[in-house]
Amino acid sequence: MKIPRFVTKEAVLWAAIAAVLLVVTPGAALAEVSIYDNNGWSIAFDGRTAGFYSYGFGDSTPHLPNGQPSTGGLIWTGFTTQPAQDPAMCTMGGFANGKPCTFTASRIHSGFVGNIFGFTARHKISENLMVTGRIALWWPIETDQYRGFSSMSPDPRESYAKLEGPWGNVLFGRTLGLHDRGSTLVDYYYADGSSIGSPCNVTQQGPLCGHIGYGYQFPGYNAGIIYSTPLASGFQLSAGIYDPVRIGLSAVLLSILSYPRVESEATYTLKSDRLFFTLYGNGMWQQAKGFIDATPLTANAYGVSGGGRIEFMGLKLGGGANFDVGGGDLSGLVGDVPIDRAGKLRHVTGFMGQAMYSTASWDFSAGAGETRVQETSDDVTRGLSVIKTRLGFNGTINYRLDSSVVFNAQYFRAQHVFWLGEKQALNFIHGGMTFTW
Repeated sequence: MKIPRFVTKEAVLWAAIAAVLLVVTPGAALAEVSIYDNNGWSIAFDGRTAGFYSYGFGDSTPHLPNGQPSTGGLIWTGFTTQPAQDPAMCTMGGFANGKPCTFTASRIHSGFVGNIFGFTARHKISENLMVTGRIALWWPIETDQYRGFSSMSPDPRESYAKLEGPWGNVLFGRTLGLHDRGSTLVDYYYADGSSIGSPCNVTQQGPLCGHIGYGYQFPGYNAGIIYSTPLASGFQLSAGIYDPVRIGLSAVLLSILSYPRVESEATYTLKSDRLFFTLYGNGMWQQAKGFIDATPLTANAYGVSGGGRIEFMGLKLGGGANFDVGGGDLSGLVGDVPIDRAGKLRHVTGFMGQAMYSTASWDFSAGAGETRVQETSDDVTRGLSVIKTRLGFNGTINYRLDSSVVFNAQYFRAQHVFWLGEKQALNFIHGGMTFTW
C-alpha cells in the first residue's frame, strides 16, 4: 500500500491505532495485516483471540492407594485444588470416608496459546540486508474468580530485533528458546494450537500448558542473542547465548550465574507440493553456583532433544524425545524438581507422539506423552516423594470455518505417579473458538 508524500508520520501512527480498533471481517484471513509499505519500510499487525469452556474432574490431590497419609513431602509442580468434599475431611492422604477426594470445576480459558497482539516493522536497508523489529503482547482471559475483573498485565513474550542477509540472520531480544522447541511445535501444530491440553491448574489465572510436562520440557521465552545460518539444501544451524536462570527454588537455590546459558539446534527440512518433512536436534548447557550449609556448590545443567514432523496427503505425524540433567516436570532448571536438597541435579526424560488427519475443513488428532523424573539417593534418605511419571493423553477435533476461524473440542487426561506410591488422575473436556489474523 503506497502512502502519499503529504501524509505525516503522525497520521500514519493514528492510522495504525485506528486499524487496531476496526473490526476485521471474518474470511479475510491473513498472517498479518499490513498498514504501511513504502520506500523499503513496512509495518504490520497480527493477532489472535480465543475463548474456551473447560470442565475438569478427577482427584483433587495425589493420594496413596490405601488412603494413608503420604510419608514424605511431595516434590513436584503441584496440581491440587479445592475438593468437592468437606476440605477438613480430605487432609489425611487425600481420602474422605474411604474414598479419594475429588474435584469438579468449570472455567473459561484463553487456550494453550494466549490471546496475542503483535506488531512487526521491517526496513530493507539494501538488496542484501533486512532488519525486522517485533513486539508481541500475550495475555489470558481468565478472571480471578472473586470479581469480574483481572489484575494481570500484558506479557511481552516476544520483543526482538533481527538482522538478515545472505550470511544468515542474527536476533537480539526475546523469543522462544531453542532447546526442546521442536516438541513445542509438534504440540502446537498437531494437538493444542487451537485448544488447551493441560490447563496447569483450575483455580488460578493463565497461562495454560498444552502437553508441557507430558513428554517435553517447555523451552520458555528467553532473552538472548541467536545466530542462524542460511538454509543450505534444507539444513540450518542455530546457536545462541541466553540470559541464565537461577537453578532451583526454595530448598536449594543456585543464583551465582557467571556465564550465559548456551543453546543450539540443527534442523533439516524438505518441502514439496504434497510432502513436508523436518527433523530437529538441539541441546542446552548452563552453569550455576551457590552454597548449601556454607559449602560452595557448582552445578552444570545440560540437555538434548530430538524428533521430527512429516505431512503427506492430509496425514500429519510428529514426535520427539528429550533427556535433561537439571530438568523439571514442566520446565527445566527452575522449581523444586531440577535439583535435590543435597545439590544434585535430577535426571529427566520425556517422549511424545502426535497424529493428525486433516480434510478441507476438519482436523482429527490424538496423541500421548510422558515425562519421567529420576529420584536421587538424597531423596531416598530424606523420605521425599518425588514425581515419578506424568502421563498425558489427548483427543482433538477442529472445525475450520475458514482459515482464520477454528472451532475446537478436546479431551485431555493426565495420570501422575510418585516414587512413594501416590497417584492422581485428572480429566478435562474443552470446547471453544479461535480467531487469528
